Amino acid sequence: GGKMFGMRSAADNLSVPELFAAADYAHERGKKIYLTVNTMPHGEEYPALREFLHAIRPAGLDALIARLHRCGAEIIFCGRAGYPALLGEINDPPHALFIRGTPAEDRFSVAIVGSRRDTRYGRSQAFSIARDLAAAGVTVVSGLARGIDTAAHEGALSGGGRTVAVLGNGIDRVYPEENTRLAQTIVEHGGAIISEFALGAEPLAHHFPIRNRIISGVSAALLLIEGNAHSGTMITAGCAAEQGREVFALPGMVDVPGSIAPLRLLRDGANLCTCAQDILEDMRWTQTTVPAKSEPAPASAQDNLTEPQKRIFALLEREEMRFEELAEKTGLTPDQLSGELTMMELDGLIEARAGRAYALKR
Repeated sequence: GGKMFGMRSAADNLSVPELFAAADYAHERGKKIYLTVNTMPHGEEYPALREFLHAIRPAGLDALIARLHRCGAEIIFCGRAGYPALLGEINDPPHALFIRGTPAEDRFSVAIVGSRRDTRYGRSQAFSIARDLAAAGVTVVSGLARGIDTAAHEGALSGGGRTVAVLGNGIDRVYPEENTRLAQTIVEHGGAIISEFALGAEPLAHHFPIRNRIISGVSAALLLIEGNAHSGTMITAGCAAEQGREVFALPGMVDVPGSIAPLRLLRDGANLCTCAQDILEDMRWTQTTVPAKSEPAPASAQDNLTEPQKRIFALLEREEMRFEELAEKTGLTPDQLSGELTMMELDGLIEARAGRAYALKR
């Protein structure tokens, strides 16, 4: 089994680059040792590790840099340009982050979290709230997981704004794999993928609670869409409260399991959210405080559509259609269809509606 050093240990003369080298050395030799860049081994327990660090530091760093280049990532350090401003203010910020995409301070940012087993209601609300926040110039932060996270990222892209995905694994892979195209779209449209975990780190269960403090730490506010009584989203909400963030919750039906977590937060004093405007007003974010976002490029002409997009366009010219029906009639796989729909939304040709339905944008 793997071993993970304690998250709260002291630096004790080990530099961050030396830790990167250690993680790289372990990974190259197939060792199940995963160091986050916030991890600092210390004391007399690790004399052999210290000797290895000094011996392999030059080669280890060269290999790490090459691997970062291969996956299009870089390292940003706490207190330096590009490091998320709000994250640097929490009690235990990562000393460094791996990032793919565009670094930014993201002071006007909202985390949207919820269950992987989302309902149609939850997914629709996450998408529309994220879309409207992004259209107002607010960065939308989430975890790239299935369900609510995916809807939040897609909504932000649809709104023409910036979205940031925080991973519970190494920056050199996407989990779940079905969101590989979504991750690339986030990067291509001015967003970012970030992680504090070493290259090669797997999406292990205990990584996600560690990751959750970053989701809330990067953000000025957090919105919980759905979650059951034992949902990991409650951990994220707890982190947000400890970090002094504003916590919002979306009300749901009282007899639906996914409503338990948000209703509990509302009972305990969280802010009620029914739309993006609720957050903008409660945070006192106006057009004078939130930086104006760049206007999206003009929509592509139909002549520039790919062949799959032309088939989708022709079907939607007739009527609104659900995702499953589009997949059946176009012959595209769900992953292919999702990618084409996302690109058409970003080009302003179509819009998503409730129940995973799509229609031409009139």
